[in-house]
Amino acid sequence: MRSPLEWVCLLAALFVGLATPSGAQSDFDSLVQKGTALSQQARYAEAIPVLQQARKLQPQHYLVNLLLGVDLLRSGRPTDAIKPLQVAAEADRKDATAMGYLGEAHTALREFALAAESFQAAVLRAPQSEEALLAWADFGLERFRAIATWLRSSAKGTAVVSRVQAEGMEDGTRSRESMLRQSADKDPDQPGIWGELGVAQVQLGLRADAENSLKIARDRQPTSSSTWQLQALMEAASGNWGEAEARLQALGSRSPATLTKVLAAWPKILLPDPVTPGSVWHCAQERSLNCPAVQATNPKSSGKGSDQLFAEERWEQLAEGSPPRANEPTLWYQRGVALAQFGDCARAIPALERGFNEGALTAAFWLEICYGVESEQAAARLQSQGNEEAVHQLRGDMLLRMKGDPAAAVAEYQEARKRNSKDPDLCERLAQAYLASGDMGSAKQAADDALALDQHRMLALRLLVVVNMSERDYLEALMALKRMLAMDPGNAWVRAQMGTAYAQSGRPEEAVGYLKPLLDAGYPDEKGALHAMMAGALRKLGREDEANNAAAEAARLANTFQEHGQRSSDDHR
Repeated sequence: MRSPLEWVCLLAALFVGLATPSGAQSDFDSLVQKGTALSQQARYAEAIPVLQQARKLQPQHYLVNLLLGVDLLRSGRPTDAIKPLQVAAEADRKDATAMGYLGEAHTALREFALAAESFQAAVLRAPQSEEALLAWADFGLERFRAIATWLRSSAKGTAVVSRVQAEGMEDGTRSRESMLRQSADKDPDQPGIWGELGVAQVQLGLRADAENSLKIARDRQPTSSSTWQLQALMEAASGNWGEAEARLQALGSRSPATLTKVLAAWPKILLPDPVTPGSVWHCAQERSLNCPAVQATNPKSSGKGSDQLFAEERWEQLAEGSPPRANEPTLWYQRGVALAQFGDCARAIPALERGFNEGALTAAFWLEICYGVESEQAAARLQSQGNEEAVHQLRGDMLLRMKGDPAAAVAEYQEARKRNSKDPDLCERLAQAYLASGDMGSAKQAADDALALDQHRMLALRLLVVVNMSERDYLEALMALKRMLAMDPGNAWVRAQMGTAYAQSGRPEEAVGYLKPLLDAGYPDEKGALHAMMAGALRKLGREDEANNAAAEAARLANTFQEHGQRSSDDHR
């Protein structure tokens, strides 16, 4: 499959080939041709001023703005890339390419709500585009991985991880009940967790355990919908059909969507005889999604505030109406949870990203669920299109980033490569999977394969650096780093790695030359390792006072890290 950048270059070549030289148009065409050629060679620092000149001549030109935005993005300047990419996206409202790159720019700026909306817009513009679908799924899977990493940095976060894993398991299984029990033990104050655990226990016939969970749920979370669901189940198990129906109708008066889900999962063993009065039971027996009993419970607008609606879990009322303003994160959070509750993940994701800090653990739970759902749907759409290469690639991504199974991901990527051995992107993904599984030799070979197909692949070069540094092959690492620096002179990560490689290979002057400006500018060094390395290099150069200061700072950072841990395990937030 072609990458979006390849399509950009093809469009540029076509445009230049069709251009008719005449005066100012000739100057413009010449600039586009030159800028395109430089972009294709990854000489972004030279291409950008050329394209900026062309943009002055035709400010709204689609292709010029697209090329300029992509080059700024590839040069580590996502803020500057936003405007030209927005102009390109407006100039051709049927094209998805600019929208995809706009999503990438917002991701680089950690503007995840805007990124999600941009990727979604790209898919809407080109529903059959494998590039748009894969870009949306790739963003979602990376957010899934980053959020999961952040969750695992705390005890309460690991409880959420267990609950997410339970959500992906079949109802009525021991594994689901066990995972929910682990989640409740790790954080007993999660909203609705005890009712959810009790429901899983009822489904397994664990009556005594369910009774205990109900007791805790009534004590800790008496108004939670899952507590009411568990109460209804326990009443039904005792043959108290009237009380069970009343509890279910109370659920429906809050949220018809919640009642529909509860009835769809209601155990058949806890259904009354057909002659038992109560229209709710007919709905449960029929597993109907258009049940009159559910529709009859449809709540009317009550005039209650959003906080009260959220506390009462009135999801439909929270989700209706116009979206909140940009400066209302609490309303975004509440709206996102409501949308996620009844499965509208496409709208829930941007809302939850905007309101993340208002309820981080709950927002993280629903984002994990929704990003997983959207990735599965993208895979299903690609499957329906018969695009086996893309399907295997996406399955590999899901195995690597959602399931943490690099060996299985390798197998999927290899299947994709059988269908297209000339795709450098697949080679990079294969290299990542090999690296995650600890197979350094295969990771290096896959990265080399990517570079043989496209010598400007920054990710492939970065993977080579990681492999070579881990194997203490600093000469090879420096060769790759110099290639990266030529393409992106301002890349701080590259400069930090160069300083490290020079220090480790006995070249202290070069090491200090790279490390000191970075660290003075505030480059993150949570464990103090870079400061310690610089201290050693300074000492070799006879700069004792500076070395002592660097060593003291290294010790301070290391102690802080030991006392408080990593400030943020989520590299995306």
